[in-house]
Amino acid sequence: MNKLSWLMERIGVERKNIKPFLIFLIGVIVLSIILITTPFFTTIGPVVLVVVFSIFLLILWAIAGYTVFRSLLATSVGLSLIIFIGQSYCALPISEQVANTSLMTLMGFGFIYVMAQFARSLYKELFGDKQAREEWRKKGLITIFKEINQNKHSWLILITYGLLVSLFLWQIYSVINPIIHGLCVYK
Repeated sequence: MNKLSWLMERIGVERKNIKPFLIFLIGVIVLSIILITTPFFTTIGPVVLVVVFSIFLLILWAIAGYTVFRSLLATSVGLSLIIFIGQSYCALPISEQVANTSLMTLMGFGFIYVMAQFARSLYKELFGDKQAREEWRKKGLITIFKEINQNKHSWLILITYGLLVSLFLWQIYSVINPIIHGLCVYK
């Protein structure tokens, strides 16, 4: 029993929690043996695993979408204005379109500003904003993920979350790119 208590303390189980931990561990082992030996659970087990993972992925996907679209909302006015100016200019008769290079320069600087504003807003969503009212916005999502995992980074969650944020960014780019390249100054 002395070696067992030393092992439990070594893995982080306090002395007062050894008995409940062992009961939990024995319960998990017995349940695992029942699930492995029962034919019904061996066929349904992978389905349950896929459903649980899908729910986890859906929750992360919703959080990633919320983060990206909240950041996009902060820059949508500037982006809409730039696209409106470009489309209005291209709607003019060809004889009145005399400032193509000026429009290209204006759109270039406008997109640099919008992208910087979007990156700043996304950074605040991920890593925290000290001027926010809500506590979770002050901390940022990365810090919240770390706190949920007992102040350790869960790389599986962070990598999955990063991939989902990248997917949303790629989808936004895929929608906006044809609009910009369809303007008359880029043809």
